[in-house]
Amino acid sequence: MAKEGWQTVEVGKSIVFKMKDLDDYRTKNWDSRIYDCLVLIAAVEYCDKSCRRPAWGWMRRFELSVPVHDIDRWNEPEVRISLEAALKFLTGDDWALSFYKRTSPPDEDVGRQSRLELGDASRTVMPFSDGLDSRAVSALMTAIERPDRLIHVRVGSKREDRPVRDQRKLPFLNIPFKVKAGPKGFPESTARTRGFKFTFLSAIAAYLLGTHDIVMPESGQGVLGPSLVQTSHGYEDYRNHPRFLTRMERVVAALFDYQVIYRLPRLWKTKGETLRDFASLELEPKEWLETRSCWQQNRNSSVGGKWRHCGICAACMLRRLSFHAAGVDEPKENYIWERLEASNFAQGAAPGFTRITGAMEQYAVAGALHLDHLADLRSSPAHRKRVSRHAWQLAEDLDMSASDAEGELFNLLERHEMEWKAFMRDLGPRSFVAQWLA
Repeated sequence: MAKEGWQTVEVGKSIVFKMKDLDDYRTKNWDSRIYDCLVLIAAVEYCDKSCRRPAWGWMRRFELSVPVHDIDRWNEPEVRISLEAALKFLTGDDWALSFYKRTSPPDEDVGRQSRLELGDASRTVMPFSDGLDSRAVSALMTAIERPDRLIHVRVGSKREDRPVRDQRKLPFLNIPFKVKAGPKGFPESTARTRGFKFTFLSAIAAYLLGTHDIVMPESGQGVLGPSLVQTSHGYEDYRNHPRFLTRMERVVAALFDYQVIYRLPRLWKTKGETLRDFASLELEPKEWLETRSCWQQNRNSSVGGKWRHCGICAACMLRRLSFHAAGVDEPKENYIWERLEASNFAQGAAPGFTRITGAMEQYAVAGALHLDHLADLRSSPAHRKRVSRHAWQLAEDLDMSASDAEGELFNLLERHEMEWKAFMRDLGPRSFVAQWLA
């Protein structure tokens, strides 16, 4: 029975492991810590989604107690402290973790099969989604290396959409569990722990494979923009940020005595520059046209029964900006808001779309303002010191000088500003987006 004020989360009901998918994770390096990590990751996700953030403020406080096999290892101060520090930095919440002895032996949970090759330090692990950066960086890496050197860890729900190179599907690992809500669903949607989930799973895959190399595919605006430009009262978003990745390296080192390195090869590139390099490869155009950027669900963003990007959220606006900067055409039918140059928000939507709401317009305003504020950072005296401080903090985690980090950051922001101004210029002054920013 749970203590007063605590909620019990039962493995098998609220956290459901897909036993077949666990086969992908079993190698000679498998030990009970892997299964315990998966339970912890799922429990963290459940907590994050189950507790609504306060209307005024941001922080919540979690006390999470998790069953583990190797209680001595998990109770080592460095393990617990590094985990709590990473979660706190990522989410802006206060986490207190404790562990207690699990009673069942590991083999009862996961069996004994093995699928992956063993001890191959030449491989690289990459979290993979349907997003433009994932597809682009995957293609750019496999264009110069053997395709089977890159192992993708799926960031999403499907497993049949793995990328294809030279008519072969690339190696692929699926998330081996689901976190299920109760009858009222999950009340919280900010989901900052997604970063913990996918960086930790990527590290587990690297440990099992015997490689130390993990590539994060996000381009510069997506890595640094959400921490430089906050949304309303929200805590800075560090999901792909080097400062969070460094903390996750400490977690893995403390728990497994194993060093992984998270690399960001496109950190100082705009998404438009990444797409331009991607489009220069000899690939089918659908490789980039069919990527997904929008987080809206089907029921909110379908036209004529076909799912589209909304076209006006921050992710969609960055996507459209990037296609424009790369000089790559995209069908307007990819988006619900087909015409950003329209003078009225409603007039920009596709004919027949009837779900236009005030919330959608607010969402669109926030998306446009985010990119516009990011473009203003470099040249605004009011933000100069803050951007310089951000560069100084980055330098420590990237093992580079503060002046070099500041130079790279300001160059990135300058190119973003140029791309954004060119994009807005082509939309024209009568565009509803331009009217919002005036």
